Amino acid sequence: MNTQEQIKKVIECLQVKPISLEDEKITLPYVPEGFSIEFIGADYKQIIDDEGNIHKPLVNRTVIVDFKVSSQDHEMWTKGIELLVPGRIQEQVGGNSKPYVIPEIQEWIGLEGEWTLTKDQVIRLDRQWEKELLPLAHQLKEDLCGISGLELKIEVGGKAGRGDICLGFDCEDLAIGDEGYMMFIDKCIMISALHKKGVFYGTRTMLQILKSKNNQIPKGIMRDYPRYKKRGFMLDVGRRFSSMNALREYVKLMAWYKMNDFQIHLNDNEIHINEATWKDQYAAFRLECDTYKGLAAKDGHYTKKEFGELIDFAKDYGVDIVPEIDTPAHSLAFVQYDETLALGTGKGRDHLDIMKKETYEFVDKLFEEYMEGAHPTFRFEDIHIGTDEYFGDTQQLEAFRAYTDRYLKWIKAKGRTPRLWGNLSRFKGGTPIMSEGVIINIWSLDWVDAIEMIEAGYDIINSDDTRLYIVPSANYYREYLDKENLFDRWAPNLFRDAYTIPAGHPQLLGGAFSIWGDIIKVKISEEEIYDRAKESIQIIGQKLWNNDFSGDYLVFDTVCKAVHTEPMKE
Repeated sequence: MNTQEQIKKVIECLQVKPISLEDEKITLPYVPEGFSIEFIGADYKQIIDDEGNIHKPLVNRTVIVDFKVSSQDHEMWTKGIELLVPGRIQEQVGGNSKPYVIPEIQEWIGLEGEWTLTKDQVIRLDRQWEKELLPLAHQLKEDLCGISGLELKIEVGGKAGRGDICLGFDCEDLAIGDEGYMMFIDKCIMISALHKKGVFYGTRTMLQILKSKNNQIPKGIMRDYPRYKKRGFMLDVGRRFSSMNALREYVKLMAWYKMNDFQIHLNDNEIHINEATWKDQYAAFRLECDTYKGLAAKDGHYTKKEFGELIDFAKDYGVDIVPEIDTPAHSLAFVQYDETLALGTGKGRDHLDIMKKETYEFVDKLFEEYMEGAHPTFRFEDIHIGTDEYFGDTQQLEAFRAYTDRYLKWIKAKGRTPRLWGNLSRFKGGTPIMSEGVIINIWSLDWVDAIEMIEAGYDIINSDDTRLYIVPSANYYREYLDKENLFDRWAPNLFRDAYTIPAGHPQLLGGAFSIWGDIIKVKISEEEIYDRAKESIQIIGQKLWNNDFSGDYLVFDTVCKAVHTEPMKE
């Protein structure tokens, strides 16, 4: 029996000690002499963190944990071990069942009776939190009016009256993190969190319940938090322009379902490049550009001012805008502007020649325009540099590795977090590429292997093209995501149907679906794209926040319809 087979046998015989109410830390299982074992993580860090510390939930919760077993120079992960973590409350308190929302609430203790929204109630803040929470209170007031027609007052300070909605940062549960919240529904509603994002998400839960239950909320206590950090949507505006109003509607839609990562693909072009007509084939860059006058697409682009304001707007909704400028492939818009930048003829027209210093000068200045200054256009921490689907000879591909490494380091040196599309498993070479503090989209196993990238040190986002890609009017990928298949069979740690990685691996940040605009000549309205996004955000939001919906797909789909807000108007 070889070492790998021995490790597999050890894993098959692992016995994980059940967790008791008294336990404060997970116990490593026994392994025989000559083997070592270490804890990888749990899928809910708010219950078992990456150091193995146990944070008691309100009620019994099942988490998935994984370990790494090693011997000599070989190692292997476990395949997901379910552990029951006892809750602080072991007896039933009241009769109210957990209200349905999307994504589903993590922990619930039912009480008796209902809280009812009336026009006489008040949204109340403690004076010490006025600066941070007053804008959120005004947003809640507007949303409540939109759902119920009732216009509540906002008061700062004073004692809570019967029926008031109280927002605060007085949560003592440090394990729930920035996006978690506690909600107490009794005579009043009290939403408490550690961060503004958590309070905001608590208001989304409350609004969904009010919408589906005719202005009532069952009394109870909830503890809610996300399973994964990055819950994403990528939109290709390079090939198919989306208005600024549409982008704002997407932000609100994402926030409604607790999605938080909106990647905007700012440049792209037709896929099949013809040498005879490349100058006239469609390509677009969607941002106003002072450095290169005339680069911004004439049929639709965003001013720097309005794109920066979109980032600020999204921040108030708990959504991070991740701008992407895709080079050195998918770059026909830049080559049409300056044809000396092209790698070659034919398909080489949408590839930048990264053997030339002029290419680096062009790309440097492009990024600098949006990242420099006291109030840059790209205000969010993460910047996506593209780097997908390049081709070339051995020398050019080695240069591609150097190009990738340079811009990852370049973005990092400016205090930002760089992201890129996964392709490094295909592009082997001797030039090292930085991985520390870098996020990579695992989109196609034909180009990149998730396990290899984790071992190389990258943080990863599951962007699996086989399940999570939409390309309207194409004969490949999907028109809509298959919600039922995703509900029944997909998990964020599953890559195609090839393999899974530990669900709680600290380098697995989450997942993202994408809507691409490959078929440029077919007209599709913003409303049709929005409808595809809505369907996708509902199911991906559920899977990335709470993987265990307490009902079948028909129940889930019914709840989706009950809690959804009105669609966007063009």
